[in-house]
Amino acid sequence: MKTTTEILSQIGRYVSSLDWAYMLTFIIITIGINSYCLNRKTEAAVKTRTRYRVAFIGLLYGCVLYFTRKYTVQQAEILFQSFVFALVFHKLIIEAVVYWLVKNGLPDTIASHLLDDKTIQALKGSALKTPDEHEGI
Repeated sequence: MKTTTEILSQIGRYVSSLDWAYMLTFIIITIGINSYCLNRKTEAAVKTRTRYRVAFIGLLYGCVLYFTRKYTVQQAEILFQSFVFALVFHKLIIEAVVYWLVKNGLPDTIASHLLDDKTIQALKGSALKTPDEHEGI
């Protein structure tokens, strides 16, 4: 029991030490840019995969914060850890919630701001398919 308590306290200290302001603004900025790119349906947005766009936005935003906030090396390390944590949080939690909402009745007018039409149709038709039949999801 003591080991479990020690592990949980270490995880709690790690999570509380992350730069949450960076992570939340990074996720909001990324969702906004991806939504804008989906709505514009520009050639570059179609050719660029979302995960690369998200990584590029996060690194660029992290560099801007590093120089504007004049971080030390230790603070830059926490910023990078926050970037990695935000990527995982965004991919595993936020996307899973969005997919679940689209699959379970989120109106197409709202869903089209978050996902492209091909993904929406794949999710709406997924009640009859197994998870292995989805491509790119």
